[in-house]
Amino acid sequence: MPIQLPAIDDRDHAALVRDTLALAAVHAPEWTHTGPSDPGVTLVELFAFMAESLLYRANLIPERNRLKFLQLLGVGLRPAQPARALVQFANESGERKTLTLPSGLPLLAGAVPFLSDTGLDLPPVTGLVVFKRVAGTPDPAVLDYYRQLYEATGRDFAGNAVAGVEPVLYDSVQLADLAGPIDLGAETVDGALWIALLAPPKPSAADLTQARAELAGRTLSIGLVPQPPETRARIQPGRPATPPPSLSAWIPKANAVGSGTPGEYRRLDAVAPTGFPQQAGILQVTLPAHADDIGTWAEAEPLEAGVGELPPQLTDAALADRLLTWLRIDGLAPAGVQLAWAGTHCAAVRQRSRVIRELLPPGDGSPEQRRRLSHGQVLADSVQLLVGGQLWALTDELEAAPAEGQPGAQVFALDAEGGELRFGDGMRGARPAAGAEMAVRFDWSSGAAGNVAAGAIKLGPTLPPGVKLSNPRPADGGIDAESAADGEKRIPLVLRHRERAVSAEDFDAILRETPQADVGRIEVLPAWHPELSPGLPGDQPGVVTCMVIPRQDPRRPDYPLPDADFIDALCAWLAPRRLVTCEVLLRGPAYAGLWISVGIELHAGQGVAEVRERVKAALKAFLAPLPGPASASGWPLFKAVAALELATVAARVEGVLGVTGLLLGDSTGARRDSVPLAGLQLPLIAGLSVSLGDPVPLSDLIGQGTGSADGAPAAALRLPVPRVPENC
Repeated sequence: MPIQLPAIDDRDHAALVRDTLALAAVHAPEWTHTGPSDPGVTLVELFAFMAESLLYRANLIPERNRLKFLQLLGVGLRPAQPARALVQFANESGERKTLTLPSGLPLLAGAVPFLSDTGLDLPPVTGLVVFKRVAGTPDPAVLDYYRQLYEATGRDFAGNAVAGVEPVLYDSVQLADLAGPIDLGAETVDGALWIALLAPPKPSAADLTQARAELAGRTLSIGLVPQPPETRARIQPGRPATPPPSLSAWIPKANAVGSGTPGEYRRLDAVAPTGFPQQAGILQVTLPAHADDIGTWAEAEPLEAGVGELPPQLTDAALADRLLTWLRIDGLAPAGVQLAWAGTHCAAVRQRSRVIRELLPPGDGSPEQRRRLSHGQVLADSVQLLVGGQLWALTDELEAAPAEGQPGAQVFALDAEGGELRFGDGMRGARPAAGAEMAVRFDWSSGAAGNVAAGAIKLGPTLPPGVKLSNPRPADGGIDAESAADGEKRIPLVLRHRERAVSAEDFDAILRETPQADVGRIEVLPAWHPELSPGLPGDQPGVVTCMVIPRQDPRRPDYPLPDADFIDALCAWLAPRRLVTCEVLLRGPAYAGLWISVGIELHAGQGVAEVRERVKAALKAFLAPLPGPASASGWPLFKAVAALELATVAARVEGVLGVTGLLLGDSTGARRDSVPLAGLQLPLIAGLSVSLGDPVPLSDLIGQGTGSADGAPAAALRLPVPRVPENC
């Protein structure tokens, strides 16, 4: 039987009063009045109140012992992780001057505090993100019309000088008008990100000149938010899961009056964002130092606007009048980046609160001193400790520190979750001297409370007047601190694997302990390589494949995928704990689409809409990739999805009298009695229909969500040409 922790005494106040009065009747039979108004009963109740408090404290002894064992083993609780976001600023001040905002700006999303990680220049201009999106497959007659139109202006599409040139029609689309992320390599004609820098509305010639002067020599902070692809990685310590793209920024080689060779650009100094495209980042582009070098070309011919290497055509006259210059960002398309959002005047922020200077009790010269900070959930990289005016360093191995008096001995350890500082004993790490002043600066986080929605960060108490801000995308990455109960559950795992991944259970336990990753599911497949082993695990010795799924994915809540930042955190945590003779591969799941159509009959008196939603919820829970009420571990790997099994799940739903039929289709829509899943494949419901009577045919179900635009036909040399609207 399982070991039960006994309570030292389980009696409450009423039981203590009852037992005491029962004993009084035995030892003092002359005491016959035991009503609430009797003074003796009042003394008994007072005794019971005091005894109950003592028993409560005594019953905490087993819990205290467990926590003490946790502390002695060095199994610290995982601290909260801060949420991250991009914030976009707008300079709408009346003076129309460039402002320089420092890092560490306090921002607020309601009552949730954020601090900016980077500073930025904020000129009084607006950035408009535009793409040259391919206009689909045009009618050959329309293409022939464009050839004739441009040949009339002297451009020869069939001559020997430009043999193989083919016009490619495109539409100038703004990022704000797109319904989802854009694949610059597949959906645009040039793979470039174009940013039009615009002056304030209705500018005069003097306003344009002043705006160029405010831009001269300034650095634009361009926020880039990628759509994370499915990621995979081998463990390579110190290296990212995917190499960063080589980004470059260009500006028209023209001056303010429009002179220069059309289509010729000069390269600008640019600092690539850190961690991109695994996570959102800031591309810092420095503009020319002279205002005369900031401009664009004058349009000599109307038909030449937006053709070839020229920037996209701005059809809105009001926007064209405000245009100062264009920026062209290259390098996103070759790296396969799908861009979810981009914008100018952005800064990276993290959810954290800052304590500028906290005075701790002074040192006393004793060994193994401890000091408690005013807050827990401390961000370790933010801690700065001054002892007697000297900066001490943070270490993870206090026991390996040099002896007092030697270089490198002035170190301390940090319990980030509890906010406690620990110092050495003199032989291993220095001791703060008696009377030494101790002052600390640190940041602390609120965890998952920082995962605010888009547009929530909109207050900046210290911002200059006229500056507005907002976060265009939701903040994510915030994780709450680990509870003591969860930490206790890891004690047997730590004692078993001792920080070494040997068995499959060790890999599972160690990966779940990763501080910066909220893991929802892990499948460890020993002796199996996803690219070499079509069969079951066991045929590739020396290889361990781990399929990992995050607990939460804001972009795909029902079918989460790990992004590269998640994979990198797991790699960094597992690398020093694996055996050097073992090759470890981390993979996300490969979702296989399924089409399901169910026909049901209802019990009398049931609501159609309610039962239909219950059937959908039951099927989704049954096929879910993460553990839940329907499955303790999520859909198993290597298990086929059978139509009869799904029909059984639907038939068991409350209110369903029977299932008239269930049609199951694979990812192509072909009907199957069973859809096999191989490797790391998990089911994904691409389409689900629940109807009364007979099920909806799969062809009708699939037809509800089809439709795509093919790219332009391949050619030896493509000439981007803006498409003219058919109706003016």
